[in-house]
Amino acid sequence: GSYSTEAGASSSATCTPCTAGSYSAAAGASNSSTCTPCAAGSYSESSGVAECTPCPVGSYSTEAGASSSATCTPCTAGSYSAAAGASNSSTCTPCAAGSYSESSGVAECTPCPVGSYSTEA
Repeated sequence: GSYSTEAGASSSATCTPCTAGSYSAAAGASNSSTCTPCAAGSYSESSGVAECTPCPVGSYSTEAGASSSATCTPCTAGSYSAAAGASNSSTCTPCAAGSYSESSGVAECTPCPVGSYSTEA
């Protein structure tokens, strides 16, 4: 999550954290090129992280280098996504006939209750 350009450093204070929206899994990095922007479908709100956080199930983000979970867009009501870290809206699948989702950002649709049905997909 950090790098240092200083040779002969005697303290971790010389290590510069990668900025929010990027990460570095490289130990002993000597320049900022090891800081990689978070891929679409993920974000890092803090600086100095070793990996980005995937958008939660039920959402997606098309933005690379995101520094906020606010970039994760929930799938609309009537659809769902079971994929964490989704990078586009195509992962939002319409609920099948016989199920529904009343709210946005869900990981699965709710089956119609016993004694009822829905032909709407």
